Amino acid sequence: MRDVVNRRNRLFAVMASSFVVLGMPMAAMGVAWPSAADDLGRSLGELGLVTLAYGAGYTASTLASGELTHRFGTGPLLKLAAVAAAASLAVLAVTSQWPVFLVSVLALGVAGGMLDSGVNAYVAVYRGTRSMGIIHTGFGIGSAVGPLLITALLAFGASWRLAFGALAIADLVLAAGFMATVGVLARSEGRAVRRPSIGSNGQIMALSVAVFFFYAGVAAGTGVWAFSFLTEARGIDPTIAGVTVAAYWALLTAARVGLGVLGDRVDAEHVLTVSGVATAATLAVAWLVPVPWIAVLALAISGFAHGSVFPLEMTLTARRFGDEYTPWAVGYEIAGANVGVALLTGGIGLLVARWGAGAIAPGLFVIALLLLVALEALRVRSAEGLVRFV
Repeated sequence: MRDVVNRRNRLFAVMASSFVVLGMPMAAMGVAWPSAADDLGRSLGELGLVTLAYGAGYTASTLASGELTHRFGTGPLLKLAAVAAAASLAVLAVTSQWPVFLVSVLALGVAGGMLDSGVNAYVAVYRGTRSMGIIHTGFGIGSAVGPLLITALLAFGASWRLAFGALAIADLVLAAGFMATVGVLARSEGRAVRRPSIGSNGQIMALSVAVFFFYAGVAAGTGVWAFSFLTEARGIDPTIAGVTVAAYWALLTAARVGLGVLGDRVDAEHVLTVSGVATAATLAVAWLVPVPWIAVLALAISGFAHGSVFPLEMTLTARRFGDEYTPWAVGYEIAGANVGVALLTGGIGLLVARWGAGAIAPGLFVIALLLLVALEALRVRSAEGLVRFV
């Protein structure tokens, strides 16, 4: 029995590590893009197309995740995801062709979606709040390290491509880790025994998807566009702006560390409400206060404000929808999140193309307000008891 527990703990350690790697590429892309755009002969606003491609791939794989898990099991999907991510990152590190770059980003999104949905569904059902906080702490660590890695390389005159090559190697190591550990998964843990029905509670599913849609838009949008906002609209030195982006992800991670420590002692609904209000407030300050150092602080602190939203909502998914439906529900929620990344983060790119970098902060603030509305609507409907799936 102890041996089984140890093997499951090793599998969870690989899962947590996978989220560190998962968080790095697109967080790094926000800082790498000005240099990458020069190499590829593209404009600053075309970062929106990059995030759109990534989100499209992510969405496709997460929408299919429930059915794929049902057919093949969690273990094989996790191994495939790590190998596919490594191949995609390797291509990104060497290509100079814009169409190949976009296709590689799309493939990276497909791999990331498989990994994200598979790990989240497993942890939501079999591990609980503390473990959910831990894996998303890993994502936050990766999201903080990615921009720092790019910033350091650029400061020393190295190419952004070196970082993506290193990430490809990290994914190969991750694939080896999954191959060594997923055998501990029982059939009941690896795939659903039957296709469950959503029943009559589609409204609660729609509200949950909306929360993930707006959350991903504000979280990814801030991480991707903060560097451009600070350097182009506030005139801040690129090194300071890069460190600010890293601080944003680091504070997001700090919120998730707290969740991993406190676990089930957290009043999830209360924390979610406070997070929604604080996120809107910090982004309003970044927009409306024209003092550069205040914008730096506000953008960084916004990461802490909303850092616990994703893992808390993911944990509540298993409680709302039941164990059997969770792989499907998680897939729909993450798909909603990645549509949010694609449309909302990409939409900010359209605002930048039309009105310049000064449009970034008001765009993020509006998304934060919509997130707050969705969080409160979901909380109210949950309190009314409309959460029983059959």
